[in-house]
Amino acid sequence: MADRLRGDGHTVHTPDTYSGRVFTNLDEGIGFAETIGRDAVAHVAMRSARKFHDADVTIGFSMGSMQAQLVAQHVRRVRGCVLMGGATPPERLGSEWRPHVPLQVHVADPDDWCTTEEVDALHRSAPGAEVYRYPGRSHMFVDPSLPDYDADSADIFEERLLGWLAQLDAGRAAPQRASV
Repeated sequence: MADRLRGDGHTVHTPDTYSGRVFTNLDEGIGFAETIGRDAVAHVAMRSARKFHDADVTIGFSMGSMQAQLVAQHVRRVRGCVLMGGATPPERLGSEWRPHVPLQVHVADPDDWCTTEEVDALHRSAPGAEVYRYPGRSHMFVDPSLPDYDADSADIFEERLLGWLAQLDAGRAAPQRASV
């Protein structure tokens, strides 16, 4: 996905959460993430935000969605966030969603890694967010290297993502304000 976004003219940084460690399967990666803990992963996210000081949009996939959301909630220059396969109630990341930051969320429906309650809690905090649910798909339906992959849904995700990024770059992806 990073290469496709680069091919579309975007500058993409892919921070190394695990200090160069590569895993042969998903279970090993999850096990390692559990041993270092959520705080260490959050620290890497914030350190990466300082390192890539020109980055102003965060995109996170699966476990990386927490990092993308954390940075979007806490780094002032971030002007947009996309979450694929993950959503965290904002208060669990230490603040409310910043209302002027556009948000796009993509999740399988149902998703065994990201609950409806988590997505709904984030959406309540960011009522202008675009939330896309992909019925009958599995968690990482966008990853062609996994059994979850669904080419049609992955294409729809990519079209929505690229369209949203184009709107954001044109200044048209501002979140809708809730009316009272």
